[in-house]
Amino acid sequence: MKLLDRYIGRQILLSAFFAVVVLSVVLVLGSIFKHILSQLVDRPDLDIGFVIKLLANVLPFSLAITIPWGFLTAILLIFGRLSADNELVSLRMAGLSMPRICLSVAMLGLLFTGLCGWIKLQVEPDARARLERMLPDMLYNLASKNPMALFTDRQVMDEIPNYLIYAHREGEYLTHFEMAVLDRFSRPEIFVTAERVEVTLDPDSVEPAMLMKFHNAHFEHSSEGSKVDEVQPFYADTSTMSVPLTELRRTQDKVKPETLRVPQLRQALRAEDLSRQDRSSLKTEISMRYSFALACVTLGLIGVPFAITAQRRETSVGFAMSLLIGIVYFLLMTIVEMVREKHNLYPHLLAWVPNVVFVSIGLMLFRRLTKK
Repeated sequence: MKLLDRYIGRQILLSAFFAVVVLSVVLVLGSIFKHILSQLVDRPDLDIGFVIKLLANVLPFSLAITIPWGFLTAILLIFGRLSADNELVSLRMAGLSMPRICLSVAMLGLLFTGLCGWIKLQVEPDARARLERMLPDMLYNLASKNPMALFTDRQVMDEIPNYLIYAHREGEYLTHFEMAVLDRFSRPEIFVTAERVEVTLDPDSVEPAMLMKFHNAHFEHSSEGSKVDEVQPFYADTSTMSVPLTELRRTQDKVKPETLRVPQLRQALRAEDLSRQDRSSLKTEISMRYSFALACVTLGLIGVPFAITAQRRETSVGFAMSLLIGIVYFLLMTIVEMVREKHNLYPHLLAWVPNVVFVSIGLMLFRRLTKK
């Protein structure tokens, strides 16, 4: 019996490991590398350390999805092969029940569930919080040394709050320059166009600031609440404007639920002035994390009867089945995520629907399988 458990458990574990690696590279890390490459093209001054930190913080997101998916793929591959080779028939003839044959799979499912729970409840929120700070800190450090690194050719630069800038980058100058400075209501307060702009660090500023020197510039300024016909334009051969770079590191006023651990989410739920939408979003976030942690058990339970019923040893068939089942499961989770603020739909309860549906189907199929 120990030999059987080691045999099935080792096969499932090795197949799950390779499936997780393949799924992470193909489904998740491919898009991440594409994003990183676009950042490197736009800003070649990026430190390689930033790229490594970005990958390290994105990896938990992929593992939370690919571990259950890889576990499902391994079950479909191994049990499909055991069924096609009639090894399961031999084991049943030896007097072993299906629950006993699947004991090592159940133990691995519980192990992976604990791992996914640790990732979803602790690792992922901390990684998301670090990601929220990484890009602003990187841009601040980059701009503090070379403000021109903020600008990319013929693209809108909106990293500095309340500033929208579009320009052509030609060497050490910006041409075809257009800038809008927004007020606290996100309405244009100052609009500037210039033929050429020099960007340097402001030597007179205590905090790091970007000094822009405009050539042949046209300005339009309006005070708060003024009408369009009250805007007074003026022209200047040369003019300067200092833009503080400390705004790059300004955090958002509204904390995202994805960056908080469960105790912090429960603490936030105790606030009396919390809106229905925010309360629903916080409750849904808690439910989604616990529900996602059970994905390994859910997908494993439905994977065993599917694999044995299919009776196919081909790797491509196993991957195709796992992709189909995984897409349906995670699509249901995505739908719940999209309606998380619609409190009238009770999304915190809908987060458990995919697990309930898949577990019910898995138990029904597994029960039929044990009676054969």
